[in-house]
Amino acid sequence: PENAVIPDGSVVVGRPGRIIRTINDEDKNMILKMRGNNITLINFDENILEYEIKEKKDMGKLYSNNGKNPIIAESTFLFDSAEITGDVIIGENCVIASGVKIIGDSHGPIRIGNNVEILENSVLHLLPDNQLIIKDNVTIGPGCIIHGSEIEENTIIESGAIICDYSKVGKNVLIKSGSLVKQRSIIKDNHIIEGYPVKTIGENSDLQKKPSWAYGK
Repeated sequence: PENAVIPDGSVVVGRPGRIIRTINDEDKNMILKMRGNNITLINFDENILEYEIKEKKDMGKLYSNNGKNPIIAESTFLFDSAEITGDVIIGENCVIASGVKIIGDSHGPIRIGNNVEILENSVLHLLPDNQLIIKDNVTIGPGCIIHGSEIEENTIIESGAIICDYSKVGKNVLIKSGSLVKQRSIIKDNHIIEGYPVKTIGENSDLQKKPSWAYGK
């Protein structure tokens, strides 16, 4: 959970994680075995790479599928390792970050609005006879899996969340990290949801701002 403090030697399970006990000798032996009998902590040396930023026209990988080609607005920024396939349309002023995969194959279209950010290593795809619609000003955090659903304006999806097919997420919703929105779920406007599967834990009284971890904050 947000702002959690995990003491040394804890055993943590669940989503969200909870401490169930401290490690015992059996745990220590398992860790030792998994690490090749070497649990020495090495010093961290920061390695900062310097490189020239590529022009937008050279960035990202676009693939055709069944005669359908991705259509990306000129003002949208694709990182070099992003991959977009098939029937995908992305609007203005979006950010598609490194490692993102957007797969609009024969199953159905993917339509992404304006000012949308999809961050590192997230995957967007869908089941047959479905579609994925993401409206304006949506932010999707790193490591999310977004199946064919409809996500309304100004929604924020934190890291590691999963949204399953045929769901509808309302406007100005906050989906907390690691949460699961089950198939065919309906999430009302302005709700804050969390859990595996999600439950409502609060409401947004105002229009939420883009989170501090987003690029266009």
